[in-house]
Amino acid sequence: MKSLHRLISICVSFSILLGACGGATTAPSDAEAPAAAAESQGEEMGMPEDYLNASRAETVILDRTSPLQGGDNWNPYVPGNSIGWGMSEFSDVLTLLNYGTGEIENWMAESLTPNEDHTVWTLKLRPGITWHDGESFTADDVVFSTELQLNNEALGRHFAYKEWIESVEKVDDLTVVYNLKKSNVRFKLERFSDNICGVDYFVPKHIWENVEDPATFKNFDLEKGLPMGTGPYKLAKVTENETIWVRHDDWWAAETGIKKLPEPKQLIMSYTGTEEVRLATAIENGYDGLHDITFGSFQALTAQNPAWIAFQDEMPFVWPDPCARSLSVNNAVEPWNDSEMRWVLNYVMDRQQIIDIAYEGTSIMGPYPFPLYPSMQRFADLVPAETIAKFTQPDLAKAEEILIAKGYEKTDTYWTKDGEELSLEIQVYEGISELERVADVYGEQLQRFGINAIKVKLIGGTWGDNLATGNYEAQSGWQTCGSIVEPWNTLRQLRADEVAPIGERFQLPHSNRFRWHNPEFSQIVDQISELGWDDPLLFELTTRALEIYYDEIPVIPTAQSKKLVPFNTTYWSNWPTIDNYYQRPVIWCPSFVGILPEITSTQ
Repeated sequence: MKSLHRLISICVSFSILLGACGGATTAPSDAEAPAAAAESQGEEMGMPEDYLNASRAETVILDRTSPLQGGDNWNPYVPGNSIGWGMSEFSDVLTLLNYGTGEIENWMAESLTPNEDHTVWTLKLRPGITWHDGESFTADDVVFSTELQLNNEALGRHFAYKEWIESVEKVDDLTVVYNLKKSNVRFKLERFSDNICGVDYFVPKHIWENVEDPATFKNFDLEKGLPMGTGPYKLAKVTENETIWVRHDDWWAAETGIKKLPEPKQLIMSYTGTEEVRLATAIENGYDGLHDITFGSFQALTAQNPAWIAFQDEMPFVWPDPCARSLSVNNAVEPWNDSEMRWVLNYVMDRQQIIDIAYEGTSIMGPYPFPLYPSMQRFADLVPAETIAKFTQPDLAKAEEILIAKGYEKTDTYWTKDGEELSLEIQVYEGISELERVADVYGEQLQRFGINAIKVKLIGGTWGDNLATGNYEAQSGWQTCGSIVEPWNTLRQLRADEVAPIGERFQLPHSNRFRWHNPEFSQIVDQISELGWDDPLLFELTTRALEIYYDEIPVIPTAQSKKLVPFNTTYWSNWPTIDNYYQRPVIWCPSFVGILPEITSTQ
């Protein structure tokens, strides 16, 4: 584990710098072009024909782990959209948190600065930004996009905006002022910097102001250039399980000298099937970047195609993801609405076995709801050793004691009460092998103990919808994700004013995905939201918040996350590695736009 600790230290040294602050598809070969339909569609859109017919050596192909759903919905503000198929990864961002250097890099923003008490933030846009149709991107677009969500409950960021933003106003074409309802020292990091794979999207006012209902608008018409962005690539084609993007040579960042025009002429997001099928595709150079794969798969991949590399060139090969893994529990569903029953689940969990089997030794146990980065160690130290001990070793005797006290008895294989077996359905995101394997190992532990664990695999959209609407008992997931340098971003995932009824979507800050509500905890989180990184009160309040969390464990921590995310050097080089850490080595976040101008052709 020495390498993992070294990697984590490098990964989050930025805390010091921040201070207070789809179906199988065939990839294009060198000689072949995509289907004639793509060529026809490209001519209709006025796209460069050679980019739609780009050779394999001019194309970057990225792996998706589950089929494409909602391929005709590219509205970034509504559920069920397809923005994770290139729109979020290839689009410009205002600012970008660089995990390698620890700096928040200005991109579309020239600056984003607060007043003294952090209640007013002023955004200065870079001059020369343009939409794909040539129209200027200005303060009007920022104000329009923000007010659109502020005024419409059906749109994605409405409740988060409503909590913080009093008003937003245009000062001039390149200047926007955000007037907040209360102090927010995290506004830049939280809203605009892709700290945890998410940013606020802006839409072109000159198009969206004519939309009758922004909640039902699909934002998809390739002939009209929709979805329209400002980034270095634009969408050219959508098939059953594939999206194709072509380079926008008039990209404003290249025109103004801010960034280099990326070398790839074409980008493809492609789903080919199970991990075994994806692995076979990668061996044959059908991918340039893969989602997280298992250690065993990586060994097989590099044995047959040594052009593939990992973030580290030695064991454990991984990059530490900021989202600690957990068992998400629906606290509104009996019997798991009882905190003692949730403790039963915890006492049965053998985390070391999960690390040894599911992770093949490439991760470490995770008794915390946040990542164990060095920047978070001072908050991890607030948890008493006797509490941590309850998460490092299973305690089956204690689990049995709780069940017996609640009227359960062991009959044959399972624990029963009133003639009913005690069971737990664990939903998993099909295609994310890490989460599936965690559920498999833990499910076997539950079965041996006498709880009938049932694993249900769901495609990504359904899995996410179930989490949001409460249609689950438990999920193998990562939903306390958020904190990098301080605890608020994770703690707020558990904050709630009320418990959303099952079947209704959760909305921050009013409810949470886990249907858990503790008034004292929520009040503490609200207080923490106004404190700086080093405020002594932050540590006092965090101590109490963690006491409540560990007393009730609404979400059960499982493991520290890792990502074994290989890149192919057959056609492209200069991928991010531990020794070349210019950006996060992931292909599913807005940070990928920071990788595109840096990779170079090997041909």
